[in-house]
Amino acid sequence: MTIFKTMTKGKVYLLAEFCDNGGFKIGVTKRAIEKRIKEAQTGNSNEIILVNSYESENYKHVEGMLHRKFGTNHKRGEWFDLTHEQVVSFTEEAKKADEIVSLLLRDNPFYN
Repeated sequence: MTIFKTMTKGKVYLLAEFCDNGGFKIGVTKRAIEKRIKEAQTGNSNEIILVNSYESENYKHVEGMLHRKFGTNHKRGEWFDLTHEQVVSFTEEAKKADEIVSLLLRDNPFYN
């Protein structure tokens, strides 16, 4: 008997605090991103807006890779000080990370 693991997609998102010197949140969800925005908004006096998102079955791994990639820009928790170029390239960087994770999952039974 073969058991197939069904892969569900999730979203890696980039949120921004809409203010001078606001930070950027890189996070994941399988729910509607709007719900995550409402949750992130609680306790934050700055407006939170969606900048971009990327959908993938590997969303948790992609998020982890992006957190490491932008680690030198880390503020607190999942919040980062990103440059304009980093914000613009978010989807491209997420796609690259997804491709790497897909290769690792396919070719390496120990990467999970």
